Amino acid sequence: MRVLEISRFGLLKALQPDDTHWIRWGGSLTADEPMRPEAPTLALLARTLKRIRGREFDLIVLPAIHPQHVHDQSRYKLMAKALLRRTARLPTVAALLHRHGLRATRSVVLDIHDDRRLCDTTLRLFPRCALYFKRELSLDEPNDGPMARKLKPIPLVLPDERRVPAAREKDIDLIFVGRICNETRAKAVDQARHLASRGIRVFIPDAPLSYPAFIEALSRSWLVLSPEGEGWDCYRHYEACLAGSVPLINRPRYRRHLYLGEGAHCFYYDADRDCLADQVVSLLADKPRLSQMAEDGRRHVLANHTRSAVGRYMLDELARSEH
Repeated sequence: MRVLEISRFGLLKALQPDDTHWIRWGGSLTADEPMRPEAPTLALLARTLKRIRGREFDLIVLPAIHPQHVHDQSRYKLMAKALLRRTARLPTVAALLHRHGLRATRSVVLDIHDDRRLCDTTLRLFPRCALYFKRELSLDEPNDGPMARKLKPIPLVLPDERRVPAAREKDIDLIFVGRICNETRAKAVDQARHLASRGIRVFIPDAPLSYPAFIEALSRSWLVLSPEGEGWDCYRHYEACLAGSVPLINRPRYRRHLYLGEGAHCFYYDADRDCLADQVVSLLADKPRLSQMAEDGRRHVLANHTRSAVGRYMLDELARSEH
């Protein structure tokens, strides 16, 4: 299958690198990205549009635009978002996009934004998409609209599955690494700090860690405290498993798909009712169980949460939607 993927992750690019043309739509690239796309230029855009018109692709993966998301965005991307937002308000634009590019080629939307709402700009531009993959897909929302059958959940992916750390001595009982960006995190971290007075080895670094140091620290811990951030789904949920630890995650306040199994790969707690400190003490009393869960969790995320695994899931869902 020949694919044009415009996304942050390069999911189909990881799955079928020779047959996927990837244009990155995301924040700034870091030095240790596992894959690097072709540098975006006007010439690249012109060639890609020509290939679309020539029907050279069997599938186009489109990004959700989310004009209100401006953090860590390049000047060119912000300009593109502003232009797309304005043009999406014109009723003829979607029809023109369909007639001159997307009519002959299936397309899907990939929306990994923190917001639970679907992107209005994207829906106006691409109303005929075959599927809309949504990271923070709420199952509490009405399910009878025109998009209902097109909506599919999708998880975040491991930033780099190559970074499996070597087995290390577990000299940390509970770790938290991250920004305090909401009340749920603040409450959880406060309870975690007080656990030190009960003899629990707690590690909460004051300054950000480099990614290698972060993964190494996770591997040294029995439990990784992973309360929700801007969105409920979080890279740390899966990175903890990759590192051979067990994530401790607050239950979402809305119905959604959960990708890690309770008591199999992770533990969940109710941020409003459960005593997190007592739960940590109880869980740490059974180290053999935590060791087994860590092994099972690592196998699970390597099988289901790599770029290529999530890309395969997207293709499988697309195939199912056609029958």
